[in-house]
Amino acid sequence: MPELDRKEQRAFIDEIMKANELEGAGKKRLVKFLCEKYEWNKQKVQFKLTRATLAERYMNRIAK
Repeated sequence: MPELDRKEQRAFIDEIMKANELEGAGKKRLVKFLCEKYEWNKQKVQFKLTRATLAERYMNRIAK
């Protein structure tokens, strides 16, 4: 994917956050990290984000 400017990056990140019903700065940093790592490929980012959030939820249940 071609390089995105800051406005396009924010829109891309907000779109993914809204689609996954995520909130907060920590989640936004995670999404941004994944976007940069996987070169703004929506399918790859979505897959890795799903895996990360599932693992986090699982760990939170075990910790209780």
